[in-house]
Amino acid sequence: MARAVAGIRVQRPGDEDWDWERMRAAASREARRFLPAAQDIDDAVQEALLRAWRRRATCRSEDRVPWMRQIARNEALRLLARRRTRSERELLDDESVLATVADEEAEEEREGLLLRLQVGQVVERLSVDDRRLLALRYEGDLSQPEMARILGIPEGTVKVRLHRLRGRLRKELETTR
Repeated sequence: MARAVAGIRVQRPGDEDWDWERMRAAASREARRFLPAAQDIDDAVQEALLRAWRRRATCRSEDRVPWMRQIARNEALRLLARRRTRSERELLDDESVLATVADEEAEEEREGLLLRLQVGQVVERLSVDDRRLLALRYEGDLSQPEMARILGIPEGTVKVRLHRLRGRLRKELETTR
């Protein structure tokens, strides 16, 4: 292949008998055997031509096409291996993410169950009046005025008792953890 020096085409000795168009065609045919996508074929051919150009002094045969086909084959296989490795890595990354999500969900479920058990144990130790107050508020989803009317006590008393009851529950749950 010729190069220009000061506007004059200069060739290295022996470069004149290289038919690079024929080499490109041979590389393209060989890469097409292994690679389905046109862009991948182009990438492999370009890399093969570059390798052949850099190592052209090592080619000992008069017929350079088999040498070029071998280089193109190696490049196509190298490209396939890189793609396969990348997809396996992506698959492993996806699986590890999914495993982590499943583990996190299982851990959250376990912690939720433990918390419900602890709350159940703490609530069992409360007086009947305190359990009734909690049941009206959280199971019945009643407002403070509705609770006061049902219990027959002032709304302010309901408010204070709920506040104190929540504080005791919080304190008991913190000590049991």
